[in-house]
Amino acid sequence: MSGIYTPVEAAIAPSQSHDDIRHGLLGHPTHEEYTNHSDGPKVVDEPLSKEIGLFSASSIIIGQVVGSGIFSTPGSIVLLCGTPSTALILWVVSGVVSLGGALGSAELGTMFPQNGGMIRYLSHAYPRPRALCATIMAYSVTFFCRPAAIAANTAVFAQYFFFAAGRKEYIESRDYLLRGIGVLVLTVLLVLNMVSVRWSLRLLNVFAVVKMLTLGVVSITGFLLLVGAVHKTPGTNWSRGFRGTHLDVRSFASAMTRLFWSWEGWSNIGYVVGEVRDVKRTLPRALTLAMSTLGVLYVLANVAYFMVIPVEDIDNGTMLAAQFMDRVFGTVMGQHVLPACIGVSILGVVMSELFGGGRLMYTAGKTGFVPYGEMLGQIHPTFGTPVYALGIMWALSIIFLFAPPPGQAFDLLVDLVQEGMWYFYALTAFGVFVLRKRLPQYALRRYRSPVWLACVFGVLSFVLGVLQFYPPARVPGKDEPSVPYYLAPLLGVSFMALCAVPWYLRMYKYVNRTGIQLLAWIDEEEQQVLQMTEADVRHLSAQ
Repeated sequence: MSGIYTPVEAAIAPSQSHDDIRHGLLGHPTHEEYTNHSDGPKVVDEPLSKEIGLFSASSIIIGQVVGSGIFSTPGSIVLLCGTPSTALILWVVSGVVSLGGALGSAELGTMFPQNGGMIRYLSHAYPRPRALCATIMAYSVTFFCRPAAIAANTAVFAQYFFFAAGRKEYIESRDYLLRGIGVLVLTVLLVLNMVSVRWSLRLLNVFAVVKMLTLGVVSITGFLLLVGAVHKTPGTNWSRGFRGTHLDVRSFASAMTRLFWSWEGWSNIGYVVGEVRDVKRTLPRALTLAMSTLGVLYVLANVAYFMVIPVEDIDNGTMLAAQFMDRVFGTVMGQHVLPACIGVSILGVVMSELFGGGRLMYTAGKTGFVPYGEMLGQIHPTFGTPVYALGIMWALSIIFLFAPPPGQAFDLLVDLVQEGMWYFYALTAFGVFVLRKRLPQYALRRYRSPVWLACVFGVLSFVLGVLQFYPPARVPGKDEPSVPYYLAPLLGVSFMALCAVPWYLRMYKYVNRTGIQLLAWIDEEEQQVLQMTEADVRHLSAQ
């Protein structure tokens, strides 16, 4: 069944009753409705089945947030700010603020319970001029940031398995072999995503469990060290307190960039919110549960690392978690078991990115932002998945995987992934406040987040985006990159600016030539909800 929309004037005729108007959001359209009116948007309930419960929703969040960052980033954070005590405070502050952004996203997800996440949120929060913000987000994230992120993680996950097997020479000299392995694995994940939502979720759950167990071993060891259950020669990291802290603007900006990126990934659940069961309860609970649990584990992991490893012994050439495992459990855990677990963790990120990225592509087409929306918005009649959207996301990821040569060019691609996201996160967080003012009585706002905390997250996200143009602090022990620091943010902003070209062609040239109102669904969704009764809300919540 196709998920393409139809125009407002075709969807809501003057002769329709109030119940008929509400049916557009609460019911499923007939085949005749699609075939007779397939040239533009219509408000419909998400045609994808609701397979995502609390555990799977939490797994999607954890699958995107936990990659390799928590196993390596704490070392550079401490080196940037001078002491573990200061670093721990920054971890807590960044975690609380990130939770504010996540909860703001949960409020928006309950208001607009269809797939698409930020595409929908930005469309409703900033509908003028002609959904410019949402269009730029749709093109830059769907066609660049998400496939580039999939490519970056696909290229590196196999390195950890070769490291675990003791074949380090493959890491240094077989770059295209690693990419080839990545293509095979990514293709297997694509097929699974295409043929079964349920088994895709089960695999995501398995990846999340592996991540939590790996992080849990480190964190529980930290707790046991803290209470004295495990005896280890105490260091001076924590006893020195804040002596030795050096935190200027450059080091603060560099540290916070790394910290917020370690928390990044909770937005992935927004892309699949239309498939979440009982969204008004599940979405806020999953975000709170996942982010709070990770917050506790992240703090305990930092405690563990720096109870064992003196700041002076941090080796930037070696993953901090590997140093920790070597000293506490021996080389088998540090050199073999941990790298394999991190490889699985990164593979889980790829799976989560592909699962959410396919829905992002599906929504970009279904809502009319990109051409060929009828194809992109199609759901396979047997598998119940957006097969065309998943296939195009896979193809773009393969292009990004093989296009850059090894070395600095590929590293630059990794840096480019995050540049535009800061601004979209900021706009989404501010959107919570905007929609509170513009739509104060909105029946589907079934969860209210702490809006002040979401705004704090928005301000910090915008500031971090701007600070990418500021010279970063140098991390002791790391080589200076040969690529200018401003190149990645400059290219990221330039690409976002270029997305205004398809916006103009699509929203002005195409609309004026065809007369199709591509964005009519935005106001139509809002008007339908504003006319809903309490019984309608209860009916929608029960789906």
